[in-house]
Amino acid sequence: MKNEGRILYLEDREEAVDQVVLMLKREYLAVEVAWVKGRTAFENALKGLWGYDLLFVGDPLGELSVEEAITLAGGARPGLPVILLPAAMDEQKAGQWLRQGALDCIPWSGLGRLAPAVRRTLRESRDRAALREAEADGARLVSLLRTVLEATSEGILVVDLAGRVTTYNRKFMSLCGIPEYVMAPMELDRVLQFLQDQFADPEAFMGEARMLADHAERRPLGMLNLKNRRAVQAYGRSQRAGGETVGRVFSFVEVAGREQAAQPQEPSAIATDLLEAARAGRVVPWYLTEEELVISEKGQKVLDLPPGGLPRDLPALEALIHPEDLEALRQGLEHPQTAPFTLRMKRGDGEWILTRWNLKRGTGGYRGIFTELPAPPRPAPAPQPPVDLAAQFSFKIQVYQEERQIS
Repeated sequence: MKNEGRILYLEDREEAVDQVVLMLKREYLAVEVAWVKGRTAFENALKGLWGYDLLFVGDPLGELSVEEAITLAGGARPGLPVILLPAAMDEQKAGQWLRQGALDCIPWSGLGRLAPAVRRTLRESRDRAALREAEADGARLVSLLRTVLEATSEGILVVDLAGRVTTYNRKFMSLCGIPEYVMAPMELDRVLQFLQDQFADPEAFMGEARMLADHAERRPLGMLNLKNRRAVQAYGRSQRAGGETVGRVFSFVEVAGREQAAQPQEPSAIATDLLEAARAGRVVPWYLTEEELVISEKGQKVLDLPPGGLPRDLPALEALIHPEDLEALRQGLEHPQTAPFTLRMKRGDGEWILTRWNLKRGTGGYRGIFTELPAPPRPAPAPQPPVDLAAQFSFKIQVYQEERQIS
């Protein structure tokens, strides 16, 4: 049986520790209990290299009060859950300890509820640690996306439908000569107002920019004639999530002359994908063990699910995945730390969205992130052969003549 956690037990009475450990074993809790007695041993244990998932504090503690023990634990190990095990319940003191930061107070007369409390606390502690690790992975991904965004040769400006700038890169500022104070408010109107005097045809640019909600493909918007005689071609397209337009992406490419502006230079596929995934609200950390699945609350927005509607185990997750994509998920779990893979997932409104998954094996299970990708473009209908009206008319005349001969 694998170790479910480490518990530090501050208690003066050895017989009390033996009784609690025996009771936890009878409840099939595979935990490691480290017993300490006195202030010095307690402080050394908190400062030591060993990590603890839970702290038991008994009483009486002699030279160290319960209040001091809670304070020392909070200072040395912030976030360490504390369960108090007093010999007898004192409602007034219990309320004071709970307000001070203790998680629970279980007297010896109620030790029957200790095992469920320990299980719940260890599970929540493990989930929080896993989500923190997954959030860190998400932060690293966002950092990578920012690095790629800054490394591209194009100036990038992304805005939402409300006219707020969601992200941009330094190349955009340098190409268009935009100072920091213009970008600081993160408002599109302020940026366009600054750029308006530099466009050869500002009215055409403004009109095209407002029409982007209906155009997913990249469209040339106009030419910027800069004071240093450089020419910059502006492009734009809508940004979509789940089949809906959520914003607009503008890119600015320097060209050698006006005649080259008619040749659009598409950004690399990887830069486009990374830019689409860079919306922090669409990066969803998750953690999977044999017993349960924990998905960050960000997944509710991506999957359009009600509060509490996120799947809590692998079968519930598989129910949201397109049947044709289940094998990709299972292969990813069997061979972690491989290349990312895509899955179609069903939203709460019944629509399918495309998601990209990254996962690797962690402590006690799997962890990773998934991001929503833009909906793939629909294939154009196959061209139909032209109708030969003359041949059809000639055939009808022939049939008519044959019918008259028979009659």
